[in-house]
This record gives sequence, structure tokens and C-alpha cells, in this order.
Amino acid sequence: MDALTRVQMLIIAALVGVAYAVNSVLRGSVLPGLVTGALGAVLVYVVLMRLQGQHTASRRARERE
Repeated sequence: MDALTRVQMLIIAALVGVAYAVNSVLRGSVLPGLVTGALGAVLVYVVLMRLQGQHTASRRARERE
């Protein structure tokens, strides 16, 4: 499995954030929905970066053995 590029991770994070924000706005919570959507997008991006780093480290450890 190939690694995700930063652009792909940003796109995934943006889609999650926009989906959450739109859902909250449609339910009537405009400002909290926008803020929470943005924070959710940042969280998704950070989690993806962390998982990518762990995957790379484990692959390097396997190759050393």
C-alpha cells in the first residue's frame, strides 16, 4: 500500500470538516458547526499524519530485520 501524500490527507480532512460543518449548519448551529468542522478537519489531518509516521517507522524496522 502506497503512502498518502500531504495533499491527499488535506483533501480527506477538508471533506470530513466540510461534511460535519454542513450537517451542523443544516441543524441550525451555524457558528458552532463551522468551528467544530474546522477543528475536526485539523484533528483528522493530525491523526492521518501520526498514522503515516507510525506506518513508515514500522516499515523501516521490518526492513532492518
